[in-house]
Amino acid sequence: MPPWLTPLHWSPVQGSLQWDGALVMARALLGATRPAGGMADMSHWAERAETLLAPLLHAAALAGHGMEFVFRAVHRADVDMAATILAANQSELARDVLERIATTEARERSSIFSTAAGALAAYRSPAALAQASSPNFDPTTFPTSADTIYVCAPGRQQALVAPIVVGLIEEIRAATYADAARRVAEGDAVDPPVLLALDEVANVAPLPDLAGIVSDGAGQGLLTLACLQDLSQARVRWGHAAEGFMSLFGTKVVLPGIGDLRTLELVSALAGETDVPVRSVSKNPWRPRTRVPRRSVTTSSRRQRRLPVDSVAQGQGGQALVIDGPAPPAWMRLTPWYTTPPWSEIAARDRQLGQ
Repeated sequence: MPPWLTPLHWSPVQGSLQWDGALVMARALLGATRPAGGMADMSHWAERAETLLAPLLHAAALAGHGMEFVFRAVHRADVDMAATILAANQSELARDVLERIATTEARERSSIFSTAAGALAAYRSPAALAQASSPNFDPTTFPTSADTIYVCAPGRQQALVAPIVVGLIEEIRAATYADAARRVAEGDAVDPPVLLALDEVANVAPLPDLAGIVSDGAGQGLLTLACLQDLSQARVRWGHAAEGFMSLFGTKVVLPGIGDLRTLELVSALAGETDVPVRSVSKNPWRPRTRVPRRSVTTSSRRQRRLPVDSVAQGQGGQALVIDGPAPPAWMRLTPWYTTPPWSEIAARDRQLGQ
């Protein structure tokens, strides 16, 4: 990591001191693993594992423990210490929820703990547990700060870290909404907004409520920029809800190289149709009297797609297709950062500092 960056230490336990916060955090962690649809058994186990994690997170927060406490309780299938903490803090509802899981039939209980362990798989790494210890990040102050959080995950680790990323974003979302409500109450503008720039969103940040964040967030100080390879990724992750993504996001930027036919057809349809003039020339048969064939020309119009599927797939060199609300689609020239000041200069300077 470059020396001028500060490693972020954050734990899902942070936002779980209140029972309601623990419920939201457990849902976020398991939501990243929940199937889009058609797999009822997996969805059932994810929901039950969510019920297990919420009281464990709450107990850890009440006792001042970290994620190591939650991780061990799940992997050892031992919730006695957590139940004791909840009883001592008179958190009866959380304790009742935990006891219901603890008294579940053995085979079902085993599946619940196994599903919860899968959501916490990243914490099998000592490095991940270390990152969750001694937190240095306060989500409640982030919306009013000038900070930027960078989350990077190589392809082979994306599935592991996805629940953690979703949990972190959920805390930032809650803090942003609370800050926006405060500003509105004080008569202030909700500006500037917090930006979620989510590349590979289906893999790194598979937010279960992505549609809700996009539709509600803009009015509450949270803007979302989501990047997908194509809509087939979205269909796998969000199921039927993905069909509405093209209307949900106000501005769509389409790059060449898409191979998913359904995505191409949808973009082509969104671009609309136009009238194209068609010129027809016909000749009457040659007759002995005139010795010259008669020729007639007619002009008509034909409706056709502004952008055929192949035009969307191939694109135009150095450009991207932009569909912005009801405006006609347009080609936008791309600016490579690595050849354009000041971005190329900043990158060169940072490379020198990192050496």
